[in-house]
Amino acid sequence: MNKMTLRMIGSTTWIALIALLVAGLRNEQQRVAAVSEESLKNYLFGTQDEVPVNFPAGSLRLHDPVFLQHADGSWTQVGFVQEIDRISDESAPPSSSGILKWHSSRIEATHCRFILYRNRGRLEDVIATMLPPATRAKIQKRLATTMKKHGEELSNAFVPLVQDSLKRSLPIIEAELRLSVQRHRSEIEALGDRWNDEVVSQRLVPLARREIVPIVRKHGQPTAEDIGRELWDRASIWSFGWRAAYDGLPLVPRKDLVREEWTRFVEDEAVPIFEERMDDIVTSVQRIVADVAANPEVRKELTDVAIVIANDPQAQQLVRQILKESLVDNQQLKDSWKEVWNSDQARKAFELAGDKLEPVIRKIGDDLIGSRELGINPNFARVLRSQILGKDRQWIVAIPNQRDGSTRVPRFETSTEAMPYPVVYLANPENMQLAVTDTKATMPGGVNHGKQTDSVEANGQ
Repeated sequence: MNKMTLRMIGSTTWIALIALLVAGLRNEQQRVAAVSEESLKNYLFGTQDEVPVNFPAGSLRLHDPVFLQHADGSWTQVGFVQEIDRISDESAPPSSSGILKWHSSRIEATHCRFILYRNRGRLEDVIATMLPPATRAKIQKRLATTMKKHGEELSNAFVPLVQDSLKRSLPIIEAELRLSVQRHRSEIEALGDRWNDEVVSQRLVPLARREIVPIVRKHGQPTAEDIGRELWDRASIWSFGWRAAYDGLPLVPRKDLVREEWTRFVEDEAVPIFEERMDDIVTSVQRIVADVAANPEVRKELTDVAIVIANDPQAQQLVRQILKESLVDNQQLKDSWKEVWNSDQARKAFELAGDKLEPVIRKIGDDLIGSRELGINPNFARVLRSQILGKDRQWIVAIPNQRDGSTRVPRFETSTEAMPYPVVYLANPENMQLAVTDTKATMPGGVNHGKQTDSVEANGQ
């Protein structure tokens, strides 16, 4: 192969590579232009500012994006975290310094405050992303319509099964609960002895002497004294006296005359007196109970005692073990439920539910995940990127200051409320969305920032 041929091959290769590179850059520019034409132009050709900032140590990460929301609700990325350096000052709280790369010509970074958002992957974050208010309202409406149409029919199919399950379960649970309590009798008695020493003797008995006894004396003593005087007036000392003397004599045929007289006195005298004064007794008891229940010291002490018992680790462990044996590990209970829910009646109920609920479930699935006609749901794409790929976990939102003049030191805050990631990245550039209606809000700048805490000035003060 001569030199001319090699030169032609080399030239052709370089021309092809340059053409591919130019085409790729052109496609990339067209794609990103859909996202942010102004940001891309400033990023590639405009002047980029480097804004020094200070923030709490560990709060920001390299390449965290900075977003700005426009009046029409669309989002643009206007910068990112370029550098992070830790500040070593033992006299001050741990902090870091860094540089924000800012490439927006519409507003300066020093004219904004910054709010840090995090998606920690918690269930509430997923729910907040997948179920914004509009989606929740749509799903609730679908379910309400379906239940209004088929609710009675489904209820007639499943209520007998539930009732049968409960009817069979209660005796089984009760029997196993008794057996479990019997197996742990020694532990229960040990807890009772400890509570008797720590709670009853040291707290409840002094409480009764200090607070309850005076209340009982106040409302019960007058009634008790009246009844006592009436009983005393009707009691015959002579009748009890000579019978007691007779029972004490030796060689007498009977020695139960006092008992007979006491029985007669109770039946013929005492009981009628108590029956006549029953209204007074009930009134006294009601007043005692009302005053005891309203006593702040009694309520506070009983609440504290209940909290102490409820938070006792040994008691919690014992209760969990008894409930586990009675419910979770109860094989007889499991067999009973299997028998009910594997019956022909249950299968017919499930088939009915499938026929009636499948259409609305499919529609709800389309609302949450997407469909072939409309493509993947942007919020579901957010969750996939966050939960599966570990992307879009942290970002910064720039909020233009409302007051006149500029701020030399940007202000950092950490949001305590969930917010969907501002930009949705989809495979098809035509479906890429820069703003979702659910992320629009009422505060200036279009973002609902909710409560922010941990406010930090960029100078570390």
